[in-house]
Amino acid sequence: MNITTEQLREVYAISTFAKQLDERVQQLLKAGTINTTWFSWRGSELLGAVVGKSMRPDDYMVAYYRDGMSQMAKGFPPKKLFAEALGKVTGSQRGKSGWVHSVDPDSGVVMNSGVVGGQLPIAAGWALSSVLRGDDKVTVCNFGDGAANEGAFHEALTLSSLWRLPIVYVCHNNLYAEHTAFSKTSPVEHVADRASAYSIPSTVVDGDDVPALWDEMTAAIDRARSGGGPTLVEAMTYRLRGHTRYDTMGYIASGEVASKVETDPVPRFRAWLVTQGHATEEDLKELDEQGLKNVEDAWEFANNSAYPSPEDLYSDVFALK
Repeated sequence: MNITTEQLREVYAISTFAKQLDERVQQLLKAGTINTTWFSWRGSELLGAVVGKSMRPDDYMVAYYRDGMSQMAKGFPPKKLFAEALGKVTGSQRGKSGWVHSVDPDSGVVMNSGVVGGQLPIAAGWALSSVLRGDDKVTVCNFGDGAANEGAFHEALTLSSLWRLPIVYVCHNNLYAEHTAFSKTSPVEHVADRASAYSIPSTVVDGDDVPALWDEMTAAIDRARSGGGPTLVEAMTYRLRGHTRYDTMGYIASGEVASKVETDPVPRFRAWLVTQGHATEEDLKELDEQGLKNVEDAWEFANNSAYPSPEDLYSDVFALK
């Protein structure tokens, strides 16, 4: 196992915080306290935490709308992310982009797409920029299984392979895209099966198996950094909540979600850390409490922040003459 005890604890700290943040947002939405577009990441916290933490601080992350936990693991300040989701002036884009397009160049989160698959070719461009500059930064591009059926997926993998770009494509395969099972839209079992058509190495890994995912991510990143070209990592996960807050998940077999909730990955990982001697109950209780405090701090910051002024409509606007 290549991941250290310290790194395991960091992954847990991010995961428990992300879980509590999502639960807090769900409470606020149900109470009518806030009204925002929110794509729940519940069930994928471990996956996102490992992806973000396995990267170097100066590497580039290209995100998509359901991997806020990856972005925060990369260093995106939760307060700025939460404020942006609420359309507040203290948000990462001063409340103008909302959740699905928020970025934070300081932490290396350079793009976030609300267009399914739209981020994949752009990620190839970021990786190409590293080649042109001659630096050794790696781009990690997150996307969902639904994006693998977009033309942008095939275009991006073609160029990445031809140019041996320093990029890792990470598919967060939660099995259902938006409202349709992957098995109903793909003739192959795994997204990773498609990588061979572009001469790109690929792997399928359990997204809840932190040590295994860590090994696959770090190996792919090292390969990209050393000039070996792109890799596709397909991390299997599950979405414990609907695609949106209004999704009743009627397209999923009765009882399936309930059975997955019983094996919630964050509590399972917590128990594993204790049984394997990586942390005590007291250690993890402290991390849980700190996570909850960070959630409340982020909520207070966002809630107490002002909305943009009418004059802000005319800032950050460009016209070609």
